[in-house]
Amino acid sequence: LALYARLRAASFRRYRRTLPDATVHYWRGGRGTPLVFVHGFGTEAAVNWYAQMLAFRGEYDVLAPDLPGFGRSERCQQTNCIALQVRCLRALLDDLGIERVSLAGHSMGGWISLAFAAAYPNRVDRLVVVDAAGLRFEPDLALERALLPDTIDDVRTLIRANFLSAVRLPTFVLRDVLRVAKRDAVGRTELLRRLVYGTEHVDDSLEAIRARSLVVWGAEDPLTPLALGERIVASIDGARLVVFPDCAHSPNVERPERFNDLVRRFLREEHIVEGAAVAAAVG
Repeated sequence: LALYARLRAASFRRYRRTLPDATVHYWRGGRGTPLVFVHGFGTEAAVNWYAQMLAFRGEYDVLAPDLPGFGRSERCQQTNCIALQVRCLRALLDDLGIERVSLAGHSMGGWISLAFAAAYPNRVDRLVVVDAAGLRFEPDLALERALLPDTIDDVRTLIRANFLSAVRLPTFVLRDVLRVAKRDAVGRTELLRRLVYGTEHVDDSLEAIRARSLVVWGAEDPLTPLALGERIVASIDGARLVVFPDCAHSPNVERPERFNDLVRRFLREEHIVEGAAVAAAVG
């Protein structure tokens, strides 16, 4: 609620659109060329991208949807597939009359962004993916309890996976995270199963992406290891990799100022040096 209030104070407004597959809520604010933020598994736009929404509203028309099955968007039986998320993103942009965007996605949102950019290469101008899922690999199944928390300790494990720096949250916040996770437990469990064992991985479609692409990764990510980022960069023509050595799964949240500076220079087509040296240079 505090995040919502701060976004509204910064002239963001929440809207609702009924699309063919689901009713979707989204935040919109700022002006300029469209910049869309796609959140990850188990969260929502205002939490995942809060620092970026505020930072980029002065230069861009910022849109940040709650994906179907998350936040205030509709829970529907088909939320367990990436294809649905891609269709809804396309339908939302069509409904708003937006033809071409810059697109940023984190974790599962990175997977959706990669799939969208591969399916609709003419609609994505710049692509930023952060610790993205979507490639085939053997995940650490011990972390499943963190992604589908059942206790406060599970929530603490989830926080440690996302942030390398120690994060101390009040118990009432941890309880609220757990409450939301349990409320959507059935849908999230099925979605996670599809993400791990399904057939929608993007390994074989990345070469179709034509957007200028920036891949950002936390070096200590236990959920989606750095090797996945290296594989993404190797598959997209001209893509650049920037590693944050002092981050885990969520560098956009853990180091927002550094992350925002990096993305801002990328969107402006300013010089970006490849590799881990950038993290030190902008830090």
